[in-house]
Amino acid sequence: MQVVQAIDKFFEAVNNGLGILLAGVGLGGILYYIFFHFVRRNIRKTNEDLRQGKQPKYTRGEIYLDALYLMMAAAFIVVVFWFLPGLFQGPWAWVGWLLRWIEVLGATLLLAWLFGHELGEKRWLFSALGHYIVLLFGWLADRWLGILFISIPLILLYYLGLYELAHILVPASNPDDKHERWKRFLILVSYTWGVQLPLIVVEGHAWKKPETRIAGDFTRDLPFPGLIWMKAHQVAAITGGNQFKRIDGPGVVFTGKLERPLQIIDLRLQLRTNEIDVVSKDGMNFKARVFTAFRIDNENWDEATFRKLSQRNPLLKNAGRLDHTEGSFHFSRPRILATISVTGAKVSENQEPIFWDQWALNVVENAARKVVAEKNLDEFWRPAQDTRFANALEVIAQEIKDRCAETLRAAGILLYAARIVNFSFPGSEEIEKQQIASWGARWARKRVEILARAEAESEKMQQEARAYAHSMLLEAIAEGLKKTQEIHPGLPRYVIAMRFLSALQDFIHKRPAGEATNVEAERRIGDLQNYLREWQNVFFSGSDKE
Repeated sequence: MQVVQAIDKFFEAVNNGLGILLAGVGLGGILYYIFFHFVRRNIRKTNEDLRQGKQPKYTRGEIYLDALYLMMAAAFIVVVFWFLPGLFQGPWAWVGWLLRWIEVLGATLLLAWLFGHELGEKRWLFSALGHYIVLLFGWLADRWLGILFISIPLILLYYLGLYELAHILVPASNPDDKHERWKRFLILVSYTWGVQLPLIVVEGHAWKKPETRIAGDFTRDLPFPGLIWMKAHQVAAITGGNQFKRIDGPGVVFTGKLERPLQIIDLRLQLRTNEIDVVSKDGMNFKARVFTAFRIDNENWDEATFRKLSQRNPLLKNAGRLDHTEGSFHFSRPRILATISVTGAKVSENQEPIFWDQWALNVVENAARKVVAEKNLDEFWRPAQDTRFANALEVIAQEIKDRCAETLRAAGILLYAARIVNFSFPGSEEIEKQQIASWGARWARKRVEILARAEAESEKMQQEARAYAHSMLLEAIAEGLKKTQEIHPGLPRYVIAMRFLSALQDFIHKRPAGEATNVEAERRIGDLQNYLREWQNVFFSGSDKE
């Protein structure tokens, strides 16, 4: 009997001692939070902002005033939860303990409701009541000793079960990583209390809006991470508030306060096609089907390439080598940052944002329009440099790629192909009329040019023939005069004239056989022969008189 009483006294002393100890620890924890965490941390941040020339969020006076409010709140808690129930002694001591547990229940439900009722459905209520009941059970068993040896082990066993369950339910990138296992456990714990950050799953294509599988409040400063679950070929550009944070992934990415995915980047080869309106050099309107293949640049650059691209885009100053070489998809974070930096942000409620792959397609389409605008419609079938085995569409494709390859690579995008694969003419009848008119004008222009060249050539040939005939005539006259002088040096002039007319007649009759003639030429030759006969009659009649 004495042993039992001694044991009861010992347990009573231990319980009283634990009550005083835990009360002191709780009060010390409150004071530590106020002076060493709240005050010290905020003063440090204020001093840092002042050193950097920034406007501090809080002044020192405001920090000390908030600390005073916290101390008043702590004093109220100590009075309500400790001193007031302690006033009931003796046979009324149970009233004090009952009042204290009612206050604990009210505070627990209030805090759980404030943090978890918006996103936790009824989970906050079940978690709060479950923990309260376990603690109350231990207290009823043997006060503080019951809590230490019954309630706390049961709660630890519960969280151990959550730890193992988290490794089954929460997705992972590296299941053996202890740091990742702990974060997955914290995610499940926050879910049971309804205080989780958003849990996001990226399904389907990267340009689709990620699905928030479990809603959460990313503005809360709580020690629980959020999660973004992506495929092995996807990475996320993450922002924190209005600032860019980092490029993270692939697989599972853990997020903190204010962190959200800005864009999801697909590391695979991207194939895009689109139909665009184009205008050729000769004014023909038609539609062209543009095809392009590109991806996030996954090649290590040589020194010349790195120097040239980093000068065009300062964001590539550390992008010469790939900094992620694990898994099947290698990439460089600075290159991805350069890629997402070329796209604009959403500026209105009804405007969709432009993602990096759409921007790349736009660059190729603009280059295709410029190349088409420099070519006639005929050059889509026959290139301007029509060499052997030349293909018009291949020539156009090379010109398109040459125009935009360096621009895309300066944005961290490697271009594989950019070409026009097909084209069509809407409203074919009108197009045919335009084409016929265009071709007719072209052929009319060519006909005028050919006729002009032919007339010039004909005039040239006539001048040459006239000069040749003149020289031949002079040679014939000179030869006749020479022979006349040899026969009779004193021969009269009419004899020389007769020789001249005879030479002309011989020249007329010596035209080459088969020479092309026309009516006008024959008429002129006939007139010349008539003139010759008249002159002959004149000269011969004159000679008879003499």
